[in-house]
Amino acid sequence: MISIRQSTATKANEKLVEVKAEPNETNSAWLKRVKATDGVLLLGGAAVSHFRIRVAQSHARHDMSPSRWSLTGILLDDTNFLSVPLDLSGDASDIATANGVQTCNMSNYDDPERFPNIAVIRFTRDTEKILINAKLIAGDREARRPAQRNIIDLPTLMLPWLSYVWVCGKASNPLTDGLGLPSAAFVETVYGIAGIELTPGLSSATSCPEAIWQAARYWHAFYKEAAKTESARNAKQQVPTGQYAVRQKAAAADWPKD
Repeated sequence: MISIRQSTATKANEKLVEVKAEPNETNSAWLKRVKATDGVLLLGGAAVSHFRIRVAQSHARHDMSPSRWSLTGILLDDTNFLSVPLDLSGDASDIATANGVQTCNMSNYDDPERFPNIAVIRFTRDTEKILINAKLIAGDREARRPAQRNIIDLPTLMLPWLSYVWVCGKASNPLTDGLGLPSAAFVETVYGIAGIELTPGLSSATSCPEAIWQAARYWHAFYKEAAKTESARNAKQQVPTGQYAVRQKAAAADWPKD
């Protein structure tokens, strides 16, 4: 079983604020309303596959309750983000070519019933360095630079998660085997190359959206100290700031409707 070390903080990060979604507001509209164009994006889905991912992260919570999050990515603007979703699209060969990384459009994640929970968190203002690192891992077709699977092999990480989501064979919860969720592993690696630790409370190498969320909420003192001692080669670090909206607090597979 994995665990997340408890922070010594006596209260949650005040710079991560709740901005409740308006009735029938889409996720794209919410992002535009909070003026989010960069940072780490968290989404919590209600499809069965996302429900299973949220439940899998119970092992990363002290109360064993499901996470509110099932996918994470890096915002490119208020419409697109980079991620490693388990929902396959396009040609299967693209998975290997781009190291599993896809440019996702918010139109596919807009429905508040399908994706009731959303958050955007900023760990740095140096978005240029973050995007350079993301292209290093995913490759750059325009520049004819191949993906760097030697840094992190995301397609290999996708396989046990797909087996778990699809209930294939004897597949167990990948987190209990120390295998992070691909989208979270991608984001954490990108930021890690820039010298920013996204999950200081994680006691293992396992990456998951819940760990990133807890770090942003309760490890603000760690980031404040890290910002003081950062080196010139690293991206400029900051205490996490951001907004979130939670429409579905308790994980439930309630989409699609009968």
